[in-house]
Amino acid sequence: MNMTRLGGYIALALPFIFTVGLSIVIHHNPWFSFTDNALSDMGSLKNPARWWFNGFLMVYALITLIPAIAAFRNGLSYLMPAAAVFLFLVGVFPEEKALHAPSAVLFYILALTDIAIIGIKLGRSGVKFGYLWSILAVATFFAMLYLTRVFKGLAIPELVGATTIMAWFVYIGLLLLKGFKL
Repeated sequence: MNMTRLGGYIALALPFIFTVGLSIVIHHNPWFSFTDNALSDMGSLKNPARWWFNGFLMVYALITLIPAIAAFRNGLSYLMPAAAVFLFLVGVFPEEKALHAPSAVLFYILALTDIAIIGIKLGRSGVKFGYLWSILAVATFFAMLYLTRVFKGLAIPELVGATTIMAWFVYIGLLLLKGFKL
């Protein structure tokens, strides 16, 4: 199987992998609250079960790198491979470390920017819904900012961003499996 097809299949599986992985992590962190915590609180140095979150995040980031590189090779990404690297670094550096917050912010900024740029590129090439992805990426960014003021914790804003990014990967996965290139 070539890299493009492998990337496409993995991209389609990312939401399932994320949901199962996060469910396992939360199972090992019963104190976690979506409204009162950030996801990274489960990876805190103060948490004896931190390796569940940090390990999952690093493995997930490495898995995400495969479709991100496949998309890059097919003109369907510019920044997503770098975003995946920063996601990996979020797992490497617990929230108490200085590089954690910049890594997390760069993950979201790079991923959503990539979606916006490629959405415009798709729209200009006549692909249906291309521009819609750009609008969704920008709307997601601003929704995340707004939600940080609504909830005490960051988990819900983080999951809003993650949902858009995973939906994008499913879309890109379908394009990769069709052999689409830009």
